[in-house]
Amino acid sequence: MRHKLSTYAVLAAALTLALPAMGQAKHKRVHRQAPDATDQSMQSNAAPEPVWGAGFAYLIGPTGALNALSATYRLQPDLALDGLLLGGFSSQYLGGTSASGATVNDSISNFGIGAQARYSLLHPNQYLAFQGVGKLSYLTQSDTHTVLGTATTTSGGQVSLFLGAGFEGFIPSWQAVSIEVNSGFNIMLSSVSAGGKSADQSAVFLGASNGNAFVPFNLAVHYYF
Repeated sequence: MRHKLSTYAVLAAALTLALPAMGQAKHKRVHRQAPDATDQSMQSNAAPEPVWGAGFAYLIGPTGALNALSATYRLQPDLALDGLLLGGFSSQYLGGTSASGATVNDSISNFGIGAQARYSLLHPNQYLAFQGVGKLSYLTQSDTHTVLGTATTTSGGQVSLFLGAGFEGFIPSWQAVSIEVNSGFNIMLSSVSAGGKSADQSAVFLGASNGNAFVPFNLAVHYYF
């Protein structure tokens, strides 16, 4: 038993020491740095190798900011392209009732996609970049609410264009991981239908905020391979 614990301790220590080194190696490929005279790889005139990443980000929906999966393709140290995807289904009690008055769960489903471009404009240091951000997204949502056995479905789609600025900061102790924060303006076009009737609307708002939520900043976390 003592031997197993010693083995696990050695493995944990090795992993702890290896992660920052692995992250630093990836960080050199991801983020622009001043040339290091002792680093021959930084002296090469070859084009930088593209870098892939994955993480979490926000997509804007009719009910506010929703968490989405993100995939990043970094063409060069200053330019990154992000693809975003979300989808889900839930069944929960929101006051629905059957014909006999018993409680009935309502259903909610949503699906969304997005494409985002980020360009680094300023590098105060090797761990921080200030960026300009543009994002185009589309999200659909459907809610079914039942009252006394009669179900009413409300569905809608929303197109959003986001233009803003923010920063991406890398964690010094694990440089393959970054946190992105940005804010700006969303231009939203949406359509909602319920009970055979439909309505269109448009709006401009700050960050990830709208009529049902107020989140002035978009947040994202990236891990680069």
